Amino acid sequence: MIIRRVLNNSVVDALDGAMREVVVLGRGIGFHAKPGDAVDPAAIEKIFRLDDSAQGTNLARVAENVPAEVLRATDEIVLLARARLSEKLSDSIYAALADHLAFAIVRVRQHVDLVSALEGEVRRFYPLEFAVATEALALVEKNTSVAMPAGEAANIALHFITAEVGGGDGSAAALTEFTRDVLDIVRLHFRIAYDDQDPAYTRFATHVRYFAQRVLSGAVIDRDDADLMNVLRDQMPHVFAGIDRIDAYTRDTHDHAMTTTEKVYIAMHLSRFV
Repeated sequence: MIIRRVLNNSVVDALDGAMREVVVLGRGIGFHAKPGDAVDPAAIEKIFRLDDSAQGTNLARVAENVPAEVLRATDEIVLLARARLSEKLSDSIYAALADHLAFAIVRVRQHVDLVSALEGEVRRFYPLEFAVATEALALVEKNTSVAMPAGEAANIALHFITAEVGGGDGSAAALTEFTRDVLDIVRLHFRIAYDDQDPAYTRFATHVRYFAQRVLSGAVIDRDDADLMNVLRDQMPHVFAGIDRIDAYTRDTHDHAMTTTEKVYIAMHLSRFV
């Protein structure tokens, strides 16, 4: 393994035996090293070998300005999340999460409150990601000796969600906001109070999240269910009055006209609790 760049005393950008770019972490691994030197195997603590070469390059850029202990925390958090979450996490999470944690730690040390505007929505719509992110706070403290506020779990969870959907910066926030808006449309239109313990509501909220993901990614499901939709509209006009409001929202905000299949699926879920 050959060093390409020394990022700091504990991190180097290198080429492995297959000539792939890797980021190598180890105490003192970059001390007195220079490009072209072989990496000392005894000094290697962790090799970040990402499948996506562009993400490897991005991680190397971030690692240049991020303390080694933050990279250690990031690695442990990603390992935890990949073990606990059912969705596959994109390699993009390494650079994005490391960069975020480095900034958040500085803010905590400056006694600046870390606030997530979407904490309530993340806790409600993504309970598993939020629970794992809450555990991740202990890993940050273990590696950096910085105790993060409990609300920071929402920000970490948003990085999990973004990595799950494979999007770029802001994907998780947009997905969460879309889900919140659709659920609010239903709540206000039907004048109902959601019961988080109601299985019918839980299934509906899950379906709305998947619907939001498809809309934001540009994916369309349309099996030409016009005949079935018309039958259901005749049977449940009150339900479709709410669906028409959701359709107006997706048209206005995301230029997406709901398909007959999408309307049928949402109608079937809604009919169980409105």
